[in-house]
Amino acid sequence: MGDADQLWTGDINEAVIEEWKAETSPFERVREVLLTVTTFQYAGAIAEQAVVSESTARKHLTVLAESGFAATDTSGQGTRFKRSRETIAMQRLKELHSNCSRDELIAGIRDLKTQIQAYQDDYNVTDPDELAVDLAADDDGWEAISDWQALEDDRKLAQAALSLYDFDPDVDERGSEDARGAFDDRTGLSV
Repeated sequence: MGDADQLWTGDINEAVIEEWKAETSPFERVREVLLTVTTFQYAGAIAEQAVVSESTARKHLTVLAESGFAATDTSGQGTRFKRSRETIAMQRLKELHSNCSRDELIAGIRDLKTQIQAYQDDYNVTDPDELAVDLAADDDGWEAISDWQALEDDRKLAQAALSLYDFDPDVDERGSEDARGAFDDRTGLSV
C-alpha cells in the first residue's frame, strides 16, 4: 500500500490552526480575531482565539486601540477590547468601493431612498423613531422599524462611499500636496 493510499488520521482543526500560525504573524492573528469581536472581551479570550500568549495579545490590542482599530472598556478587572465602529465602517466603505462603480452607488442610493419613501408613505411618518412612538405594543409594524433602520444605515454608508469615491488624501481640491482642508493650521483649526 503506497503513501497515496493511506488516509490521513490527523485532526483537521489542529492542522488548520497550524497552517494559520505558519502563514500569519501574531499581530495579524490578533487583528483578525478582533475583527470578529462585537462585544468587549479581555485580552486572554482574544489570545486564545488568536493562538498567542495573553501578554502578546494585550500588547497588540493596545497598539490596535491606540490606532483606533479597537475600542476599549476599562472595568474593575482590566481593559476589554472589541472592534471599533469606525473600523467596521471603513471596511464596509472599502468593500463598496471595490464592488461598486460610481454609477452603481448612485443607483443603489436611489433605490434605498425609494424603499425608505415607501415606508414613510405607508406609515405616514418621517423616520423609524417616529413610527416606534406611534405603534401600539401589539401592532405588526415593529418589523418594519428594523428593516427601515437597516435601509437608513445602508443609505448613509452608500452616500459616504459615494462622497469618498474619488477622494485622494494626498491632494486637496486646490492641488496642494499637504491636504488638510478645513483642518489646515492656517484656518485656526489644528489637527
